[in-house]
Amino acid sequence: MGKFIRASINGIDLHLFAQRAAYSPLHETLFVADTHFGKDATFRRHGVPVPTGSTERTMQTISAVLAETHASRLVILGDMFHARSSLTVGTVDAIEAFFDSHPSVRFTLIRGNHDAHVGALPKRWPIDVVAPGERLGRLALGHEPMAVPEGSDLLLCGHLHPAVQIGRRRESLPKLPCFWYSSGCLVFPAIGEFTGTQVVEPKDENRVWIIAEDEIFEHASSG
Repeated sequence: MGKFIRASINGIDLHLFAQRAAYSPLHETLFVADTHFGKDATFRRHGVPVPTGSTERTMQTISAVLAETHASRLVILGDMFHARSSLTVGTVDAIEAFFDSHPSVRFTLIRGNHDAHVGALPKRWPIDVVAPGERLGRLALGHEPMAVPEGSDLLLCGHLHPAVQIGRRRESLPKLPCFWYSSGCLVFPAIGEFTGTQVVEPKDENRVWIIAEDEIFEHASSG
């Protein structure tokens, strides 16, 4: 069973998973951000000999959390694919097998900056592509952090691939991915296995949930 922590943010209850996903029990919806499917294929096309398999492993992670939560909907908060060149035969076969393995799940993509370069997805795919600002009850859905739309209590987004650096100088630990709440936005860590991170510096009024291996815990900001 995946480790998760229950969090109430602006009156909205979410389960934050160590697998870098969040589940809304009210909406029976699983949220992930920045899958960047096919990024390894793009790198190899440009002569960078990176290992294969990261796309399939990311899909396996999502499938495991879908199975655990019994979510009826999956929302990708932007950057589903890394680039147009990511849509190789192998990547397309993998994503179509992923769709086929979840016939009862409704799929939605919030368009991100990489998605704009990828262009239109195959019409046969069972996924709705919508612009940032989509509403789900009191939740607003986006890709990049932005002002929370009127009538919403919380914006879910990604884009930044947030991480925190624990410790200082010689005692510092490797940077760890996190969920980061700031200014009405809950910024998701990138679930894509082959992605980098960006260190953020939370302020006192922020909240941070750090992921270390298969554990997740809320960490008090040091200001």
